[in-house]
Amino acid sequence: MKVAILTNGSYGNYEFCNDICTNDYIICADNGIKHAKLLGITPNILIGDFDSANQEDFNYFVHQKNIEVVKLPSEKDETDTELALQYAIEHGATNITIYGGLGHRFDHSLANVHLLYQALTAKVECCLKNEFNTIYLINKEICISGKIGQLISLLPFTENVLGVYTKGLAYSLENGQFTLGKPYGISNYMTENLAQIKIDSGLLLVMKTKD
Repeated sequence: MKVAILTNGSYGNYEFCNDICTNDYIICADNGIKHAKLLGITPNILIGDFDSANQEDFNYFVHQKNIEVVKLPSEKDETDTELALQYAIEHGATNITIYGGLGHRFDHSLANVHLLYQALTAKVECCLKNEFNTIYLINKEICISGKIGQLISLLPFTENVLGVYTKGLAYSLENGQFTLGKPYGISNYMTENLAQIKIDSGLLLVMKTKD
């Protein structure tokens, strides 16, 4: 089951959201309801403490659209996005896209990057997506589709990432290694419409990005 999670992050141009309706299930995490309303999307469920949500938007979905709500306490150990992710995994998600999970709050952005690890350990495909970035975390391999010239950055998420192999990128690697504190995988770019990245061990962040 493909699941979309709309968060209260930075969206900018909504074009990157054009594929939301291809998902089987849509979750709004807290003030993700603002973006759902602007996009004309009706989610399946609302999850959060809604401390940052507009009451008018909340009432629109709950009272006019009769959308199910999971109301959470404001003081808790998990973020609303994390609890939305856990809900998706517990209800059978096999592929999750977190829309708008990157924004002005770097702490929230970094926390959402860490959620990719939670999905990976649950064996669920997951990515973060906003206007400028799509971010994946891999422990084996991934194929990325895009245009020639598309920027691809690779950064280690563990102390060492070994046996790195890339195909379809300008600066290719074979049995390469990434180490924390040495970010030399920034700003590679695609030379084909499909790029392949494989690793033997460790965890690697794969970022499809643009200026």
